[in-house]
Amino acid sequence: MAGDESSVRVAVRIRPQTPSEVVDGCGVCARAGGEAGDGGIALGSERAFTFDYAFEPSATQEAVYETCVRKLVEAALDGYNATVLAYGQTGSGKTYTMGSGWEGEGDGDEFRRGIIPRAIRDLFAGAEQRAEAARAQGNLPPEFSVQAQFIELYNEDIVDLLDPAKDPFAKGALRITEDGCGGVRVVGASMRAVRGVHDALGALHAGALARTTAATNMNSSSSRSHAVFTLLLRQRRLATDQDTVDRDAEADTPEQYETLTAKFHFVDLAGSERLKRTGATGERAREGISINCGLLALGNVISALGDKSRKVLHVPYRDSKLTRLLQDSLGGNSNTVMIACVSPSDRDFMETLNTLKYANRARNIKNRCVVNQDLTSRTINQLRHEVARLQMELAEYKQGKRIVSENGEEGWSDVVQENAILTSEVESLRRRVKAMQDTIEQLSARNSELLAEKALAAWAPRDSSPDATDCSLTTLVQGYVSEIEDLRAQLMEANALYEASRKREARTRHDSVHDPNSILDDAKRELYKEKELLARSMGELEFQRKLATQVSEGGEGGEGEVEEDTRPIGERERAEGESAGDSEPSDHDDDDEGSDDERVDAIEAETAGQRILTAQLAALSEDIDTKARLIEQLEASQRRLAALRTHYEQRLDTLHHQIKATGEERDKVLATLGTLARCES
Repeated sequence: MAGDESSVRVAVRIRPQTPSEVVDGCGVCARAGGEAGDGGIALGSERAFTFDYAFEPSATQEAVYETCVRKLVEAALDGYNATVLAYGQTGSGKTYTMGSGWEGEGDGDEFRRGIIPRAIRDLFAGAEQRAEAARAQGNLPPEFSVQAQFIELYNEDIVDLLDPAKDPFAKGALRITEDGCGGVRVVGASMRAVRGVHDALGALHAGALARTTAATNMNSSSSRSHAVFTLLLRQRRLATDQDTVDRDAEADTPEQYETLTAKFHFVDLAGSERLKRTGATGERAREGISINCGLLALGNVISALGDKSRKVLHVPYRDSKLTRLLQDSLGGNSNTVMIACVSPSDRDFMETLNTLKYANRARNIKNRCVVNQDLTSRTINQLRHEVARLQMELAEYKQGKRIVSENGEEGWSDVVQENAILTSEVESLRRRVKAMQDTIEQLSARNSELLAEKALAAWAPRDSSPDATDCSLTTLVQGYVSEIEDLRAQLMEANALYEASRKREARTRHDSVHDPNSILDDAKRELYKEKELLARSMGELEFQRKLATQVSEGGEGGEGEVEEDTRPIGERERAEGESAGDSEPSDHDDDDEGSDDERVDAIEAETAGQRILTAQLAALSEDIDTKARLIEQLEASQRRLAALRTHYEQRLDTLHHQIKATGEERDKVLATLGTLARCES
């Protein structure tokens, strides 16, 4: 997967002056120019720097977070690594800005909340929002899991702040290694699973209490180590690019999932310091030397990565454990923001200048950011794209767009090439039509001007000079001419629409030219005949039903009287013959049994015939209803066509009258102008 190259963004935050600096009468030497997005920093009266963001001492914690870090949280939810790096001298406000010294929050502490607590809240809130959005769309929500790690680098030794009792000097306790994706990780450091904001803040609080701090002349609670708080975000979600494959092809295939991981590093570096100013001795001095050595190695890495000449072939990541820990963040796979905290007081001029130079070099570092997707998901994603491409090629072969020559070479068919040529010709013709339309508009305007001048020349006095013609008259006449031309254009358009409508109407009745309503009349006559046929069939069916009922009643009742013998002639003769043979008892019994069987068979045959006839009548009735609806639609279409024809005829009459009235008005105005001109002469 291709990566996106991005520069390390640098923000500079100027802290307010401390009460001791105000009491000592220190002046202000560093100022931020313009808004926070301008990024201008003025140091003294001669030096100026430009960064991505710059914050005045009055800038709030929320403003710093929203401007610099909020986008990194969104990127982490999409599977990108992120790093926030705080750098500066001792006492410049790094820990306050990062919020790594968090000690709990009350009702009034929201204003003082640093970057880490805000990022934790937004990270879990963003995960919940994405889950709710997936549920709203009817999809399975992504599954999120977060783990926290908090370590510090004290005197070049890695200490696990979440398990401070662990011996850092034990064999294989804590060491830095590379993972399978080219990144780095700390083996042996505890990873605490956090299920919400409260758990994550609890891990931050526990690590902050175990961090090494001490007092110096420049800061009463100076951090004596580099601290790295890491959140490892893992999510399992539906593959976002499944819609690129044909939905019909995916109808029977299971849903594909992908697993994304993201590391969010919050790095609170120890402050750079000069032993002369801090007054550190003994253990504090050794800590300061170790801190400065780590920052020096970090500066060498930044200088090597930010070298614009590209002459540096080696980046000294292994010179320090700090630079090894930040190998992903600087020049690696991470979106990185460095926040340089500086003091505005003139007595810290040199420290502020060094910090600004340090941060300015970091702006030249280029990182290459890619989504951290597991190997299986990445392979499935690549195979899915390959299947989509092959399916497209197969469809092109089936459609005849692609062909294979006798030599086995693939290529496009003549039809596709011809279509490409015709498409280019169509685009060329469209451009020509657009140019011709512009030319026509210009010529129409020029024609209006010439017609106006001609009309004025015909009505103006012959002995008058051209300068005597009033410009307002020219404008008036030109307006009349333009209006007439517009009305003529509308008239031509209306005529074209009317002709098109008339042709469509003629096509609908092409079978009968002389009688416009012949088709509708024929349909009505056919419908009337079918209705008569249906009525006769219904009568015949009803008659047969009555006959069958009487026959069945006669068979059951024996000698019951029948008012009218409606049976067919053959049946009546057969019945009379049977009654005449009543004098022979034995033959009568046999014939009576045979006649009963024949009667049952006749009734069953009659019933089957009735069912067939009923089904035919139902189909005929449905056909009649369909034709009736079609006739109603045809009548409605004729009414609409008649209304449309009337509308166009009225429109044509109106345009003719407007053209005539405009022409008469123009002639009247010109005649009046000519009369006035002759009277004045």
